[in-house]
Amino acid sequence: MARGPNERHYCGLYERETTWSECYEVQEVRNDEMSEEWLNEQFDKEKADEVCEKCGWYIVHPMRKGESLYDI
Repeated sequence: MARGPNERHYCGLYERETTWSECYEVQEVRNDEMSEEWLNEQFDKEKADEVCEKCGWYIVHPMRKGESLYDI
């Protein structure tokens, strides 16, 4: 089941509770798919790379090695 945009989670990057939609936007910026000027709160990209990869909450359905979206 997919996460809703308003689901909440403690964010190690922002060091506060955040919504899944905020988390998703951070990932969009990290992947150069969105400009950070649209964010309500700026963040350190190097810290995000470390914290977000460790947390993984932004991943709705983790894929296993060799799996594709068609296998989900």
